[in-house]
Amino acid sequence: MSSEPEQGNGAGDDEDSGGLPEDQMFEMLTRVSLDDLSACRQVSAQWRRLTYEPAFSPLHCRRRADAVVSGYFVQGMARNRYSATFVSMHPSQADADPSVSLDFLPSAHVRVEAVSAHRGLACCVDADADAAARMGGKASSARCYYACKPATRQWRALPNPRLRFPTAVTAMVARPAGAGAAADFKILRLSVPTLRDHLRCEIFDSRRRAWRRSADVMVWPESLVAAGPAVRAHGAMHWLRWPDRVSAAEDIFAFDMKSEAWRLIVLPPEVEDRTDRWAGKKKLVTVEGKLCLVVIVDEEAEVWVITDYGRQQERWEKKMAVNLKNLGMQEGRALILRDLCSSEVAFFNSVYRVIWYDFWRGKIAEVPVHHKCIQEVFKYESDLVLWDIDENKI
Repeated sequence: MSSEPEQGNGAGDDEDSGGLPEDQMFEMLTRVSLDDLSACRQVSAQWRRLTYEPAFSPLHCRRRADAVVSGYFVQGMARNRYSATFVSMHPSQADADPSVSLDFLPSAHVRVEAVSAHRGLACCVDADADAAARMGGKASSARCYYACKPATRQWRALPNPRLRFPTAVTAMVARPAGAGAAADFKILRLSVPTLRDHLRCEIFDSRRRAWRRSADVMVWPESLVAAGPAVRAHGAMHWLRWPDRVSAAEDIFAFDMKSEAWRLIVLPPEVEDRTDRWAGKKKLVTVEGKLCLVVIVDEEAEVWVITDYGRQQERWEKKMAVNLKNLGMQEGRALILRDLCSSEVAFFNSVYRVIWYDFWRGKIAEVPVHHKCIQEVFKYESDLVLWDIDENKI
């Protein structure tokens, strides 16, 4: 499967826009398709910067309202049952198109495991069958993994991985539309084996229609359990690890979906002793396609970006610092930072609501949800093109 080109290589650093004024270039980019937008970001640094401006995404969604869905799946649990709700800062998408949901899946109780950055695909699990399989129950032979496209309400049942080992983390990657006609995808599943001294790695490849065993990951399993959705940047999936029982240090686990190699990335030394992830004060995000760490200390949010990713001189730089005191005074202190939509707009959740907040202009949008406690948030962007995968292939 071909992967998305790395940012900042070749033409990605060329500021030449072909002689067009920047406002005309901005106007043109707001009219391209969702997957073509991914390719446009590789043309030049200028194009990439324009497509990450705060005003770009709302305008792009309005002009492509018949072809683009953009928002988040927020997932919570109540009375031992999972539920996921799609929310968007663009009211026309969430209200006029309530079909963006998971109610079309054959199971009434599903859990979102992962969402791909391209094609609008998601990996979901029948939560009841999954639990029964781990206990060796009657459902152990039934298929409980699904690949689906919520925007077009299509799904396919997948073969099961080794369900008797509990899942630590899951990630999904799909081929961009411009890379070929087939909606090829891969699913990474890291699980906790009986010995609990490493992570068991399995990968599902839609082209081979099967799970296969990959090399074990030699990290303490509990450091990734409940680590949350993967953060995709630079062609790899990233999770913030809990403190390791050996070193007692936090770091970032990175897994390259193409080479299937993994590594640990140290956090900025300036933030290691200032706060902890147990209080929800650290969060991995992507900003303009780059891996970033958000650290909240004393009502201030610091955004650190990793520069020269993957190179020998890889280092962290503080990108910005934002005072959140006004936000706390207006909205209460129960807000939890979930994502950065851009360098200026953040996505928060509180009790029974989610908020999009511009650091400089204030609240942009607020949407009520039926979740009192949101456990996971998955960024979801999709076109409305029917999924072209052959049902007989899986």
